[in-house]
Amino acid sequence: MSDDVWTALVKGVLGFAHSRAGDMVGTTFKDTGSFITSLFDGASGTTKTALDTIKTDVKDLTPIGKALADALKPKFAEAKTAVTNMATEIGTDPFDIPAAARAATELGYVLVAFDEALDILAEKIAERENNPASKQQVLDAIGGITDPWKAPFQSLGADTIKGFDALCKAVLGIDNAHNDVANALVWSRTDKKLGLKFASTGNTSLAPLSFDGAYLETFVDYKTVAKVGVELHTKVKAGLRSDKMLEKIMPGEAKTADTDQIAISLDSADGLTFGAGKDKKMVLPVRFAFPGVELREFAIAQPAKDNKGSQNRIDVMVTIAGKIGDVFAVVVEGGGISIRWVTDAAPEVKPKIPTGIGARIKTGVVSGGGYLRYSEDTSEYGGVFDLQFAKFGVTAIGLLGTEPFSFVVVIGVHFLPKIDLGFGFTLNGLGGILAIQRAVDTAVLRDGLKTDIVGQLLFPSDPVAAAPKILDQLAKVFPVRDGGFVVGPIAEIGWGSQAGFVKARLGIVLSLPDPKVVILGALEIGVPSADIKPDKRIVDIHADLLGEITPDYFLLKVSIINSKLFTLTLSGDIALFIKWAGEGAFALSVGGFFPKYDAPKEIGKLDRMAIKFKPPVDWLKISAEAYVAITSNSIQFGGKVDLSADVGVASAHAWIQLDALFQWAPYFHFIVILDVGIEVKAFGATIAGVHFHGELSGDQPWRLEGTATAEILWWDVDVDIGPLTWGEPRPADAPQVDSVDTAAQGLMADAAWTPILPPDALQLVRFADVGTERLFHPLGRLEVKQSRVPLETDIDRIGSSPVSAKRVYLAEPKVNLTDAAAVSTVKDRFSPGHFLALKDDQLMARPDFEQMPAGLVVAASAKPTFPGDVHAAYAWNTVFPHHADVAAQRDDWRIERTAKTMLGVSAVAKARQNTANPYLEKIPKAPDPVLADPGLVSVVHRDTLVALSPAMTDIGATSAAEILRGSNDLGVLASGMAA
Repeated sequence: MSDDVWTALVKGVLGFAHSRAGDMVGTTFKDTGSFITSLFDGASGTTKTALDTIKTDVKDLTPIGKALADALKPKFAEAKTAVTNMATEIGTDPFDIPAAARAATELGYVLVAFDEALDILAEKIAERENNPASKQQVLDAIGGITDPWKAPFQSLGADTIKGFDALCKAVLGIDNAHNDVANALVWSRTDKKLGLKFASTGNTSLAPLSFDGAYLETFVDYKTVAKVGVELHTKVKAGLRSDKMLEKIMPGEAKTADTDQIAISLDSADGLTFGAGKDKKMVLPVRFAFPGVELREFAIAQPAKDNKGSQNRIDVMVTIAGKIGDVFAVVVEGGGISIRWVTDAAPEVKPKIPTGIGARIKTGVVSGGGYLRYSEDTSEYGGVFDLQFAKFGVTAIGLLGTEPFSFVVVIGVHFLPKIDLGFGFTLNGLGGILAIQRAVDTAVLRDGLKTDIVGQLLFPSDPVAAAPKILDQLAKVFPVRDGGFVVGPIAEIGWGSQAGFVKARLGIVLSLPDPKVVILGALEIGVPSADIKPDKRIVDIHADLLGEITPDYFLLKVSIINSKLFTLTLSGDIALFIKWAGEGAFALSVGGFFPKYDAPKEIGKLDRMAIKFKPPVDWLKISAEAYVAITSNSIQFGGKVDLSADVGVASAHAWIQLDALFQWAPYFHFIVILDVGIEVKAFGATIAGVHFHGELSGDQPWRLEGTATAEILWWDVDVDIGPLTWGEPRPADAPQVDSVDTAAQGLMADAAWTPILPPDALQLVRFADVGTERLFHPLGRLEVKQSRVPLETDIDRIGSSPVSAKRVYLAEPKVNLTDAAAVSTVKDRFSPGHFLALKDDQLMARPDFEQMPAGLVVAASAKPTFPGDVHAAYAWNTVFPHHADVAAQRDDWRIERTAKTMLGVSAVAKARQNTANPYLEKIPKAPDPVLADPGLVSVVHRDTLVALSPAMTDIGATSAAEILRGSNDLGVLASGMAA
């Protein structure tokens, strides 16, 4: 029966929405002129003037007006069709939830049609604006007009008033609710949701339940799958919830006396449900309390469908709080029982592990607390505890995953008092980070610097109070990874003796098998002390630091957050980036980069170095921001000063902004952008304003382009400046350069030839000292490389000079007039702007250096060669060891060397060796090692060193380089020695 009541309510909501949509289609969507007219009541100032102009264009059938009418006509037709289809679905007999879903979808089409029509109109009006800022202002102003969809609700039909008012009276205690429908409407264009909300005036009931407060909300959601529904929100109070000590036990719990929740909901997607959130949790108005003990919450939840074992299951949970004076307090949250219905069997009843347990203790010996939670979704336990003893304090934060197993813990010991190190420095604490089956996600750390993510992990000031946030951050910073291992020390150093003006927390961790070293830091500077609360400090500087060292690059990033210097507020980012692998790059920035410059993605977003000054008067605000950056081929700087005054009925705003970029490769060039303006408003409307936005570049030739705008009351005057060009053009390029000859000269240099020894070369042969001559091993390889011209690449110039040949390549190498075995191509870093004709925007978007072919690695000849015949005389000497003249002939015959060699391999020597080691014959002789081709490699996974596939084993280095391009998970392994 309840389903019929709620389904009837949904049908009433849809019928009400259909009548309003029909009115809107008959008026607002009648034609283009009617649509524009409906927007006038919500427009003002320049927006209303722009609407009046476009309406005249439509009426006079100008090209703009005709184009707008043609673009809007299909949207009007779509809305009318949707209204007709919606009436058909509402008339379904019997009306059920699937019919409601179809009707909601049609209503969504009406709203989408209006939404798209509004965007089309805004784009047409914005086309007249040359300034990007002004264009965006027009788009925002048109998109924010709400009058057309509110108008149909200003006057309701008599057939809808009675039932609607009765429902609001019974549930909310509100009389004549229909009179305020238009003001209660809320439409979010971003969320694609239209809602109608009425709140109760006090305690109310809907038998058999009673509530401390309630409100009813009907909605149409059409963001993904269109659905319509009704939600009844209630408020439940708890007596001990306002207790100061208990407020600190369960972290993240609201300190207010009321908790808002969805008690009952019905929508066309999920049907009739209770509660809200992923697990559909509903808190029942059931409470009791004894001295020191309170049942704070009694709830029923239906776990989400994707939870393990959630099918046909209901959880009955309680939250209990207790305290013993001011000494001990505890809260147990989410514990209870789980009831699951199994087909043809009695219900299964099992205990449910509490989702959170918090405790606080305060005695003369020890004080502090702890928090432990369990997540059923991730099968993960998390905990935080912070205990203070007489001489030291211990803080630990940890996560333990069971499926699969993983572990991470951050532990620190604080010394009380601090340990003096001399010269005002103190050792405040020591600790460490250990993670197993987890890795370090530096992207999360980089993006979280502004939220003090590092400071929350390294010696947090009140970890128990912020436990849920800390545990969530810990899980993101150290995600689960098979085979991952992270370890490193952390420490806190202070300066200012026991007063502690400065506190620096630092951690250095090694992450394997990446490998990479991550540096974590958090700095606090406080006057009169960094140990007191921030609101009591005159000077309060906070900075988080992240450093990352990988095989490819080095990154150091610092974010200044929540900082003040007397009455000045400080913020901003600093970054240093050096990349030595792949394309190569260098960047040093304080406050960011030039707006049109494409910075290395590893740095992430950088905020300007900003100072905000708040004078003693509240109506005046002053702020300034600046940046400076240096890269391998440019220097960039800029800043902005902003002043605003607001006295209520009138306000003024003035600003000046400058951005500049100077680059010197492939030739000197600069760009300067200036934006300056002032505007005065009264009662929200602009009285007068002047704005200039311009760009100057040069210097051969000079170029100026910009827009000046003057606004007085409802008159706007735009003046386009330029583009103006003057001065001598850039002189012709230098004389043509022979690119082939340039490359040849580079190859003829001694430094271009580098011998590469084979594996174990020192065990096979040792080179003799022959002075200045360069020696090459006959079994090794030879690297021939130059860095003057990229090979096998189309080039336009060398520096500022054109080239005779756009492409330079090396012929097949030869050894002793025989084809050599070219092992692979050697690459080096070249600056694209030095060899390619690129436009300014293209040059800024390209990396500073790119890998391009520079030479070859050459092995021995492709086929064996043999020298000519050599004739030698055959002779021997007879020696009598006991003859008197043996000593005189020893140097000529080298008897000692010959004897040692011959005797060592003789049968007698072998027999003697066998006698000395009787087990030698029993040991099987290992096969003689055979050298594999030293130019062959295998493509393997970095983590496991397992070959990517059999086809990727023993392949050439060039082929392997093509496979590895753009991948950080693969590597190469030399084939080496093969048995």
